[in-house]
Amino acid sequence: MKTLIRLVQFILSEIAELCSLISLTIMAIGFYTILPILLFFALLAIIFAGNWSWSLGVLLYVLIACAVFLIFKFIPEFLNFVIGILMNERGENKKIYKKYEQWYESVKSQEYERRRKSQKEYQRQQYEEQQYWKEQYQKWQQYQEYSKQEYSKQQQESRQQYEKQNNNNSRFGYQNTNDGGIIQKFEEYLTVFGIDKNGEINDNVIKKAYRKKMKEVHPDKNSNIDATAQSQKINAINEFLKEQLEYYLIQRRRG
Repeated sequence: MKTLIRLVQFILSEIAELCSLISLTIMAIGFYTILPILLFFALLAIIFAGNWSWSLGVLLYVLIACAVFLIFKFIPEFLNFVIGILMNERGENKKIYKKYEQWYESVKSQEYERRRKSQKEYQRQQYEEQQYWKEQYQKWQQYQEYSKQEYSKQQQESRQQYEKQNNNNSRFGYQNTNDGGIIQKFEEYLTVFGIDKNGEINDNVIKKAYRKKMKEVHPDKNSNIDATAQSQKINAINEFLKEQLEYYLIQRRRG
C-alpha cells in the first residue's frame, strides 16, 4: 500500500512539475510579448480616453499568471505534506530517530570503553616501566656499593700486605725503598749462608746452606751463650731469602 501511495505521489509530483514548467514558459512568453502590448494599449487608453480598465486588465493578468505559477509550484509540497500525514511519516521518523539515538549511545559507550581500556593499558605500561627503571637504579646502587666495598677491601689488603712486607724487612734492619736495598740485603745474607751470588741460586741451594749453617749455630751443638740468638737470626735470614728469592732472580735477570 505504501509503495502504491509513493508511486501516486511521484506521478502527481511529476505532473505538477510539468505544469509548473508549462506555466512558467507561458508567463515568460506573456511577459516578453503580450504584456508589453497590453501595457502599450493601457497607456494609450489612459492618455487619450482616461480609461483605466486596460491597466486593471494588465494587473489582473499578472496576478493570475503568478497565482497559477505558485499553485503548480507548491502542489508537490502540498502532496508531500498530505501523504506524510496519511502514511504517518512523523511516527516513522520518530522511530528512525529513536533507533539512531540507540545506535549513537551504543557507539558512544563502546568508544568510552575502548578509551578507558586504552588509558588503563597505558597506565599499566607506565607503571611497569617505572618499576623497571626503579629496579635498574637499585641494582646500579647495589653495584656501586659493592664496588666501593671491593675497592675498600682491596685497598685494605694492599695496605696490610705492604705493612707486612715492611714488618718483615724491619726484622732485618731494612726498609723497602726503591734504591735496590733488597738486592743488597739479599746478597749480604747469601754471604752469611756461604752462597755465591754469581752462582746458581734456588730453593734447594738455600735449604742446604740453611741446614749447614744451623748445624754450626744450633744450641745442641754449640755451647756459646748467644747460640740461641744466632739460631733465631739464621731462621729469620732463611725466611727472608725464601720470600725475596723470586724478586731477586727477576732483578738479576733484568741486570
